[in-house]
Amino acid sequence: MAKHLAPSKEKKMKMPELRREALPKVVHFRFGQNRKEYERRFSLRMMLPVLAAALLFLVGFLLRGPAWVKVFLLATSALCAGFDLLRRSLAKIVNRRLPDEELLFLLGVVIAFIIGDYAGAAFALLVIRSAELVQAYALARAENGVELLRAIMPEKARILRGDESEETLPENVSIGDTVLVNPGERIPVDGEVLSGLSTLDCSALTGLDEAVNVSIGSRVRSGCLNVSSPLYIRAEKRFEDSSAAKRLESFEQACAMDSKLEKRLGRYAAMFTPAVAVCALVLGVIVPIFSGDWTGSLRCAAAFLLLSSPCALLISVPLCFEGAVVCSERKGIRIFGKSCIERVAHVRTMAFGKTGVITDGRFRVTDVFPDGVSEQDLLRMAAAAETRARNPVSEALRDAGGWTREIGEGVMQIEEIPGRGVSAFIEGRHVYVGNAALMEEHGIFYLTPNRAGSAVHVAVENQYWGHILLSDKIRDGAFDAVEDLRAQGVNQMVLLTGDVISVSKSIASALNFDMVRSELSPENKLSAIRYLKQGLGDRAALAYVGDGINDAALFDLADVGISLDTLRHDDGNDKADVAVMSGEIRRLPTLQRIAKTAWTAVWQNIILCCAVKTLLLILSVFGAAPVSICVAADALCTVLTALNALRSFVVE
Repeated sequence: MAKHLAPSKEKKMKMPELRREALPKVVHFRFGQNRKEYERRFSLRMMLPVLAAALLFLVGFLLRGPAWVKVFLLATSALCAGFDLLRRSLAKIVNRRLPDEELLFLLGVVIAFIIGDYAGAAFALLVIRSAELVQAYALARAENGVELLRAIMPEKARILRGDESEETLPENVSIGDTVLVNPGERIPVDGEVLSGLSTLDCSALTGLDEAVNVSIGSRVRSGCLNVSSPLYIRAEKRFEDSSAAKRLESFEQACAMDSKLEKRLGRYAAMFTPAVAVCALVLGVIVPIFSGDWTGSLRCAAAFLLLSSPCALLISVPLCFEGAVVCSERKGIRIFGKSCIERVAHVRTMAFGKTGVITDGRFRVTDVFPDGVSEQDLLRMAAAAETRARNPVSEALRDAGGWTREIGEGVMQIEEIPGRGVSAFIEGRHVYVGNAALMEEHGIFYLTPNRAGSAVHVAVENQYWGHILLSDKIRDGAFDAVEDLRAQGVNQMVLLTGDVISVSKSIASALNFDMVRSELSPENKLSAIRYLKQGLGDRAALAYVGDGINDAALFDLADVGISLDTLRHDDGNDKADVAVMSGEIRRLPTLQRIAKTAWTAVWQNIILCCAVKTLLLILSVFGAAPVSICVAADALCTVLTALNALRSFVVE
């Protein structure tokens, strides 16, 4: 794709390649093995020749005067409508390029003029040009759909150098630099707020019209708009690794990569045009040698040549997929590749993680049950062991235990045990902090909790110190999201969690899950995904929804990996096919609707195009339809498929 991004209005400076080449200025589509490129621009100036051609055609067609005047008006109408086609075709001939559908179409028009069908030839050029205008409008809508991406790209950054601020490009910000962001400006790079209290508009990233309050210590993302007060931010990432640039890059890749269906259509289209041209040659040259009806055979050959373009299919199908990508981005859902849309549309089983997906992932300590030690010592030991862990449970334990940097300095040899907990040496003592499976693995006696909640057990030198109960609540809208997904054809909902069965079963029951698997290690979750995939049909797909923490293997194994809470967690999202930037579980039904709408439109367009082309070619062979009727029907099909493709841009 050709890409463009406007430079800063305050300073005229050359934009780096990453930004200047980032977005499409003119929409291109490339298809199949022949990699043929279709380009369409839309402007009011394009309509003037078509309007003039239409007026000349009506006058010439309705005129009851001399024949030469009628022919002149129709020829002039054809020239006005087909000037661009003629110019492109002559350029191809000069460059010795092989005949394509445009050259064949022009040849069909010439044949129609030769046999005296002046009105049919002029009408063919007029309607095909009108159809191209509709296609150009549809493609212009596709380009307008990515304006939101241009809007979130920061154009400048103010780096503090002592007491002075230096205005520069975001690409020049280094990690550790202090950046000043004034009200009305977009944050240039991801970072941490050092000073200031303000409100951010993150709608460009999340698709939600909600204001976010930030203060000292808050982490902020590039592309968010600072609303109220100045902020001083320490850069934690370079611009090319920040949220806005990564979103731009993922959108570009999603639109550039053909889906499997597009590749197949490209191969079929590469065979369709030559096959129709050969048929036209046989009908126009060989058949009349035996039948003697040169006029009828040439009329049939002209119809075949005029119907040789697969453009309607090759424009409308990619437009459906691109519409789904643009619509998703507008709603804060990032899709990594158009092939993912097909898989999402066919999801029949959806597996969910619990923490950060079904629940909000904000744990809090509800009860402490020490065994031979004080509550304070139990909490402090658990907080120290979780010094380096980065998950919601660890954060809750550190907060409850009053963790400080001095406590963390006394911790050595920390080892995270996936699906179990952590092992650490604290002040020379070996400490285990984790679930019941960790205690059983090391033969440590532990007490089973008699209250609801997630239990974290603590053992020091293989002596049980007690357990801590934590809980988090079910996300708002989780029940409605699950039921909406079920109504859209996702017929099996599965909860996969490492939590105890008492907690997970109550959640699964409250949300009407079809299946729940509890106390799973990461390896057990992978086995569960493999088992679920075995029960699916050939076309059905399985999606796994996680929070992006340690989910890379699950995303890779599932047909569709969906990451929630992407703004809070970057790690583990590289393998995800879909990223819901806001973390809203209510966006999942929206994603499903977008994919199903696009996929339905794709097959409606394929069936309509194939049926119309086949019927018109058959009618042409038997002389049952004039050239003008065939071209008009084909052009109408082109218009309908383009308009139908626009549905995928406006899914609610």
